[in-house]
Amino acid sequence: MLRKLLGKVDDGRFGRAVAGMQAGWQWECRERHEGWVVGFVRYGRKEFYVVIEQRGRRGLARCSCYDVVHRGVLCKHIAFAAMSELGLAAAARSAHRELPELGR
Repeated sequence: MLRKLLGKVDDGRFGRAVAGMQAGWQWECRERHEGWVVGFVRYGRKEFYVVIEQRGRRGLARCSCYDVVHRGVLCKHIAFAAMSELGLAAAARSAHRELPELGR
């Protein structure tokens, strides 16, 4: 669901979300259940409320920023939250694997 959602974010906003990762933006997840996630994207003094949920085959994403509220487009905050959640899931999967020892 999150990967499909990222595919719907325009290139400019996706690029700004990646830049946000490099700049140290923070994703604070408040609730995570199967099919949906709720939290805040924070950077500087700014804070944006993000909700991502799966509805049937389509996902629904909302943010408190101007792009979503007034323009009706998927924003960089939604993209950042989705990338953060995907990263957390990948890290959790990797933590359960034993890596082979190198140099033997």
